[in-house]
Amino acid sequence: MRPISLKTLSGALFITLCAATTAFAATTEADSLSAALSRARTPAEREQTYVRLADLCADSTALAVLYWEAALTEAAGAGDDYGCREALDRLVQGFSAKQPERALEYVRLADSLLPDRRFALFRASLNAFWLWKQMSVANSFEAIDRAQAEFRERQPGSLTPEEEIEWEFLTGLSIDYSSIATEAYGNIPQAIPYVEQALAKLEKYPLEERVHFEKLCREELADIYLYADDPRAAGQIGRCIDLHRAWVAADKRFERPRRDSAEYLMRSYGKMVFLGGLLTREEVDGYYDKCMELARGRGDREEIYNTSARYYRDRGDYERSTAYMDSLLTHYAETGKKADLGSIYIAQSHLYEKAGDYAKALEAMRKGNDFRYHSRMDQAQSKLAEMQALYDVNRLELEKSRLADRNKLFLLVAGGIVLLLAGWAAYQQAMVRRLKLARTQFMAASEEAQRQSRRAQESEKMKTAFINSMCHEIRTPLNAINGFSELLLTEQKPAARQAFQAEIWKSTTALTALLENMLELSQLVSSESPLPVAQTDIRLLCAERLELQKQLGDNPAVEYVNEAGTEIEIPTNAFYLTRVVDNLLHNAAKFTAAGRITLRCRNDEPRRTLQISVSDTGIGIPPEKQEWVFERFTKVDPFKPGSGIGLYLCRLIVTRLGGDIRVCPEYSGGCCIRIELPY
Repeated sequence: MRPISLKTLSGALFITLCAATTAFAATTEADSLSAALSRARTPAEREQTYVRLADLCADSTALAVLYWEAALTEAAGAGDDYGCREALDRLVQGFSAKQPERALEYVRLADSLLPDRRFALFRASLNAFWLWKQMSVANSFEAIDRAQAEFRERQPGSLTPEEEIEWEFLTGLSIDYSSIATEAYGNIPQAIPYVEQALAKLEKYPLEERVHFEKLCREELADIYLYADDPRAAGQIGRCIDLHRAWVAADKRFERPRRDSAEYLMRSYGKMVFLGGLLTREEVDGYYDKCMELARGRGDREEIYNTSARYYRDRGDYERSTAYMDSLLTHYAETGKKADLGSIYIAQSHLYEKAGDYAKALEAMRKGNDFRYHSRMDQAQSKLAEMQALYDVNRLELEKSRLADRNKLFLLVAGGIVLLLAGWAAYQQAMVRRLKLARTQFMAASEEAQRQSRRAQESEKMKTAFINSMCHEIRTPLNAINGFSELLLTEQKPAARQAFQAEIWKSTTALTALLENMLELSQLVSSESPLPVAQTDIRLLCAERLELQKQLGDNPAVEYVNEAGTEIEIPTNAFYLTRVVDNLLHNAAKFTAAGRITLRCRNDEPRRTLQISVSDTGIGIPPEKQEWVFERFTKVDPFKPGSGIGLYLCRLIVTRLGGDIRVCPEYSGGCCIRIELPY
């Protein structure tokens, strides 16, 4: 990482910014500021001009950060504490998303520019904001885990009050985003006490010292309250607006007519609109009008479309909401701005579904899935390109090494016959080793390429089979829904209408379960983080799932037996374990037309292992297919409904929980699948 030097900034940036100023001098005001810059003699005068130029070109992020870098250099030379804090804050915010390493340099530079104790909270706010962006934008928890580990390694009582506040905030932040990453959304409110404690400790500091960190804490607390449907979110957003205005009002240095303070207010009012049912309709309408007024004044089409889509969705006007989503998608297509288009299409699909337009809902869902698929493919291609670049670098380094060896050989020749012979022997030995190593690497690379090629071919075949299977599995319940819906419109007999409604509900449930399985599979495959666990009553869980399957199966020819034994309570993930038990019971019921389905669970306390098994008297699984059935898109009976991912999903979940799942080979008279989970 290259260190940032103020002298370097003052030299190199001056030349760069003069050229940038000349290119931007399309307006009279820009020309005037450029002329003022050439006449400025003191650091304070140059800082004032750079700040006004940064305000003038705020819409051009690349140009604005150059001016803020120059303003930081001059503010440090002029001893302007306010100017240093504003410039550092702007630079860290500007670089954290796309150039995190450069942003981190400015976080560290703050320690040398503002070393006083009264700026400790400001420095902590820069570091906390940078860590926040690494989680929210880059989805990386490595940096915050490292920061928390450093706090934990400190001796008890050795933390300063400012470090204790930062520790409280980072703990709440980590709980929030780790809960989102693991889909343990119920754990998000656990972050609230930590952020509230940080805010309580901030109250004893003067407003000037705490304003940045307090605004950061309240923004995070507002987000958590918003997720938890807590009406206190509005108060936190309003407090953030007050803090923003207080920080702007504290700047008494010089006039800044082009300072853009409307963007933060616009975003805040937009958040108020997102509160939906937590405010009265009149309040939401007022905030929406304020947000739209500021957005139109700034020409911010993205804010207009995004906030309007949410506003009309909450109003139940799904037609206008989807229209604004279309405009937002068009805007991203025209500007080339990166966005999560897949999530937008899927949200649009839900609105079409609520509006009853299932054809458009399906189309939007397909587009959303396509975008997500292509996004993952782009990531894979990027990784492949990175590996190719590393390979090329290694190859060039090898060539460089060979050239160096040849030069050494020429020097050895000039040294004499004896040295030549000794050097030649050493060279030959080195070459033999390199050739052997190169041959070994080449063979390994060739084998790896062949493996990757076979894997890609298998993946393509599996993708085709999966798409065909999904089309069939989705079309079947949709056809049933459409057919029985038409019959329901014409049928007058109450009994028949009730039967049609039951069939529609059955098909809808099947389609929903299919899509939920696919989403869960995607989440589990794309994430490697451990699943969260909590104390769970296994006997109660098994009893509830068996009773539910008995009701859903509605087959009097099948006897459901619960052999759960004594009370068993262990730490595990109840949600995902429920999915596994449901899948096993559903498969047993599907392949058992008549007979018996038995659910057993036993706690092996000496081994600290939980054993759960589901056995039936159905058609069973041939011995040669007892491991094959756990692969993706495999079905013992291709004529039975299903996507072929149930057992694969079960193995994936059990493996993530640290356990094992397999077919019992010794069981006869049907099928028995056993799970072993250590705890």
